[in-house]
Amino acid sequence: MQDFNSPTIENVLLVSIDCLREDWLQRGISEGIVPTLERLTTDGLYFDQAFTVANTTDPSLTSFMTASYPHTHGVQENGWGLDESMPVLAESIQDVGHETFGVVSVDHLSDEHSGLGRGFDEYCDGGGSYDTLYPILSRIYDTKTFNTVFGAVKDIGTEQWNLKSLLRQTGLIRLHCRTAKSVTQDAVDQLDRVDGSFFGWVHYFDMHEPRNYDRNDLEAHDEYTAAMKLVDGYVQQLLDELEKRNLRDETLVVLTADHGEALDDHGYTGHGRQLYDEELHVPLAFHHPDIEAETVSDQVRTIDIAPTVLDLLDVEVPDEFEGRSIRANDDGTPPGDRDAFLTAYPEFAESIGLRTPGWKLIREGSDHELYDLSTDPNEENDLVAAGETDGTPYEVLREKLQAWDSAGNEVTDQDVDADTQEMLKDLGYVD
Repeated sequence: MQDFNSPTIENVLLVSIDCLREDWLQRGISEGIVPTLERLTTDGLYFDQAFTVANTTDPSLTSFMTASYPHTHGVQENGWGLDESMPVLAESIQDVGHETFGVVSVDHLSDEHSGLGRGFDEYCDGGGSYDTLYPILSRIYDTKTFNTVFGAVKDIGTEQWNLKSLLRQTGLIRLHCRTAKSVTQDAVDQLDRVDGSFFGWVHYFDMHEPRNYDRNDLEAHDEYTAAMKLVDGYVQQLLDELEKRNLRDETLVVLTADHGEALDDHGYTGHGRQLYDEELHVPLAFHHPDIEAETVSDQVRTIDIAPTVLDLLDVEVPDEFEGRSIRANDDGTPPGDRDAFLTAYPEFAESIGLRTPGWKLIREGSDHELYDLSTDPNEENDLVAAGETDGTPYEVLREKLQAWDSAGNEVTDQDVDADTQEMLKDLGYVD
């Protein structure tokens, strides 16, 4: 494995796409419909076995920025805020003189809710624009009641013209988020502002349900794929703006996702409830003119992104970071597989897990599931339920998971105000 050529990296642009699962990205690449994401992954250094440590937005992105697990940083649910005692990536970069900016796309990522604005000179979180054209109907959309009553009629019609599509296109189900167009414009404004080396983070929300897409793309694609195609175009616009400012050659672009998305793989569509790979396997690419194209299949984690960025910028990595840089070893070999401990959304499931390159152990309550990923990559044959754990690392994995869980901080549930609670219900994060 090649090493990064860090002296030429002046700027870092971290692009995270909500709900983008790795296998669906590969499908889009094979179909030729996401040319920008394809270039970032195939022309850069790509880790095809990267896994998030949490399957919902705030816990996952807080893990990005703190390089630590949710039971360390304490943000286990959306709407919870990060304690100021935890070191964050942007602050470390800001402290060495880089300009910093963040652009986020959903209300619960605002600094007021998440506390993730620390270390950013400018943190663009929508400025209250999320509630535009947001009547009472959207407040129950995606809840169990709405889907029970209207589920039979919301998809009547063509894929392009049905009740759900009409509500979306008229702006009635914006659900506290804003579009890629708005996010990209804020990012461009920040590129106009910076005058020197910078670190920027841009988060796109359009692949999250209810998805944002070009209706014409539904002639050939499902909603999820159409949304991925739309985001691809806006990421290209962002890269074009770097080119216009002669910044592209000195900017490292990091592409990833906060988590994946279940698409009826194990009986439901969404995220947060299950710890199967469709919710955990995410893309991770490092693209720069001086980085040769290469795919690395060592298992890495999203908590490794922040220490890698700091390593590339020759910035000291805080001792509190649990993740480690994934630069090549001194002898040029890959970074080595890292165990990934996993956390589901507590509101949905008190479930944790451990993924190694060959095995997946999931614990919910006192029950365990075990999957041999080498022979069962779709996680369909639970070896515990089948009584087939002899000759497997079942007991070893159980002990490792228990030890990790026991070593975590005592996390105190955070109280959220009524408006935040209502927002989370709107987005489907509270039943």
